[in-house]
Amino acid sequence: MDFLWMIWHETSVQKIISRKTSVRSLDLYRRSCFNSNCHILIMPAFLRQHDKGLEYSLEDYNLLGRSPDATIRLNDAGISRQHATIRRDGNLYWVSDLGSANGSFVNDVAVTTARALRHGDSIQLGTCLFIFENEEGDSSSGSHSGTQMLHTVALPMKTVRATLLVGDLRNFTSISAQLSPEEVAEMLREWYAQCTTVLKTRGAIIDKFIGDGVFAYWTGDTAEVRAQATEAARLLSSPESSDSPVRRRLKMEMNLEVHCHVGINIGDVALGSMGRGVNTAVGEAVNVAFRIESLTRQLKVPVLVSAAFMEGWDEGVTHFKNAGIHSVKGQPDPIEVFALI
Repeated sequence: MDFLWMIWHETSVQKIISRKTSVRSLDLYRRSCFNSNCHILIMPAFLRQHDKGLEYSLEDYNLLGRSPDATIRLNDAGISRQHATIRRDGNLYWVSDLGSANGSFVNDVAVTTARALRHGDSIQLGTCLFIFENEEGDSSSGSHSGTQMLHTVALPMKTVRATLLVGDLRNFTSISAQLSPEEVAEMLREWYAQCTTVLKTRGAIIDKFIGDGVFAYWTGDTAEVRAQATEAARLLSSPESSDSPVRRRLKMEMNLEVHCHVGINIGDVALGSMGRGVNTAVGEAVNVAFRIESLTRQLKVPVLVSAAFMEGWDEGVTHFKNAGIHSVKGQPDPIEVFALI
């Protein structure tokens, strides 16, 4: 892409965005342009608190509450310490209530499960009222106001080779039955944050969180990618990962231990938009990854990988040992798996 056009294009974007856009957000935009020739733009979204003249730039994962470690800290007696989260998945932002005492409301409707936000939605936490704003709503409305921003283009579907990781909290259903909703939410929030840190710092793309599970992938199957996936699986499943503040308290006070099991596979997947800008990976290889993770319970091991993951990777024998050939649900033929040493 012509570099002079790049400079002109970025200058034009800065003129379009009249709101107070953070340097970090502009840096994200610059990196997206250089990495994808400006075909895919991940532009910032905001929460605006009009009555106080405040604006918060949203990150990929945002914790809202009175807690000192909250991404957006709110000093309101009606707000819980860990009140709600707003998480980006593809081009959508999802709000979830964390079992707060007074609830979270979108357009005056209580949030009882994760809900996708749309441009202009009102969000009320305690006495704090926010308006959610993003570029998709601005551009689709046809408005030429000072807050108009560029439309984000979703990825077209394409087939790629990918390394797929599925993680799941063991015995989560039975454990959560012994906890209050607030304790369950606190445990999941902490685990989501841990997954985000471990996976993203090792180059993975988090496709989605599914209750007590996470699905992530790397595009490609190089030796470096396999080493990153192995390290991520080792960290997520290690006993040390269970020594986080919430899980440590559960173990000490209730003798409840929460561990993560991981399944990894390599295969061809269809990667791209499944509608409304949500990008995801789908295909039989994904199904096999989930089945391999389920097999960890049967074999009583924390991490299993497929034969495809081991194939052509000489270093793999130093990390994994053969765990046999097993039948799994939904697959016509048994699959060979290897356990983390």
